[in-house]
Amino acid sequence: MCNVCKKWFCNGRGNTSGSHIINHLVRAKHKEVTLHKDGPLGETVLECYSCGVRNVFVLGFIPAKADSVVVLLCRQPCAAQNTLKDMNWEQESWKPLIADRSFLTWLVKVPGEQEQLRARQVTSAQIAKLEELWRDNADATFLDLEKPGVDEEPQQVLLRYEDGYQYQNIFGPL
Repeated sequence: MCNVCKKWFCNGRGNTSGSHIINHLVRAKHKEVTLHKDGPLGETVLECYSCGVRNVFVLGFIPAKADSVVVLLCRQPCAAQNTLKDMNWEQESWKPLIADRSFLTWLVKVPGEQEQLRARQVTSAQIAKLEELWRDNADATFLDLEKPGVDEEPQQVLLRYEDGYQYQNIFGPL
């Protein structure tokens, strides 16, 4: 779930180049997420273990030397600190949580083939348009994409108008 707008997205790609959650985070310029309660790690806010930063684009993980445990750390400054050696973490093994435009599968599962077939097939253009609609109306849905006038560009503003009716028709939709 995006922590900024409180909307849920999957880690699947569908017909897009990146996963739906990463597409949303990039287009909306959001950076914080909470994992789903039914996911591999349960309902967890992703944040740096050391400083608490929640920007998923700078977060990564480092495995412990002995245990089968990982710690989430931000790239700078936490993952680069020398104090990690004292804490028995493999500093050189830092890897980002996002690879190939999607979250790592052990962190956020990718929907199965059957789940993806049942889901709405969304194009990149539809995603971009919906993100644009969400800027003005947070409750907009895919049904709003099909409303007349959504894709239309407004008329050009004129220097002179024939009458008040023409003026109102041009400035009204703005």
